[in-house]
Amino acid sequence: MDNTFRKILLLLFVTASTVFTGYSQISFGVGSTFGLGYLRSSQLKQGAHSIENQNSNIQNLNYKVRASAQIGFQGVVQYRIAHQWSIVASPGFNLFRSTYNNLYIVNEPIPGGDTYITHKVMSTAHFKSTQLILPIMAKYYIIPDKSYFATAGFRLAYNTGMRMYSDEDSITSYYSSTDLLSSNKIETEYKKVKVDGYKPFQAHLVLGVGTSVLTGYRHNLDIELNYAIPLTSSPYYTTDADYSAHALNNSIYTAAGKASFENATGKNLDKYRMHMITLTVRYLIYSINK
Repeated sequence: MDNTFRKILLLLFVTASTVFTGYSQISFGVGSTFGLGYLRSSQLKQGAHSIENQNSNIQNLNYKVRASAQIGFQGVVQYRIAHQWSIVASPGFNLFRSTYNNLYIVNEPIPGGDTYITHKVMSTAHFKSTQLILPIMAKYYIIPDKSYFATAGFRLAYNTGMRMYSDEDSITSYYSSTDLLSSNKIETEYKKVKVDGYKPFQAHLVLGVGTSVLTGYRHNLDIELNYAIPLTSSPYYTTDADYSAHALNNSIYTAAGKASFENATGKNLDKYRMHMITLTVRYLIYSINK
């Protein structure tokens, strides 16, 4: 019995070795990514509704995330371990972008008359950073000898140089019961505000589908669409004193404004998650058969 078991194990080992040796191949190349990225916090949106409900004079308070374009470049190492299986590592960098829009409208009645004041603030905050990235993916060709594949793996990223670009327009209007009496507008713009309250390390689970295009005697051009599901979260705020003193609705991205919002709503703004949808193009330049 022991002899039979040993023979079976030996046969399995020899078979596996033959398969893996037969298809073992290391390829090197380059890649680029084009996509959309955004920072999302459900707590921010819920907290805004909570503040709106606490004050009947507030007509609108809403934070809306908007995906922004991003681009990245990578080196590619692909290790083909079997006919349908490969491991792909793509160290490189990515230029991450995300945008938040906010509209705040509040009416303030003036005592002793039928006049009132409307304050309207329109705010935009753009977040930008450079990411050093390391995606490690398993690639599986769904049907043998066909070009379509699925991928799954992890993406590790280190964010550097996070900056915020803030634009805010404040409009104050004076109304009688029937007419607009007067109005004035103040524009505030800040560029390259250093965001120093964030966690630089981020991790994602990445799922994708793609196709290999035959450009020579090997399938060496991959086109892949994937979605990076965030596994980590982070706060995003600045301690810049000058910006903190002049920010309006975008004060939510300052240390003091964040703390004030959390105290007023009971929400936690430490849970922003970084989402990404990307189209990846990989070109394998050189291969070594083992």
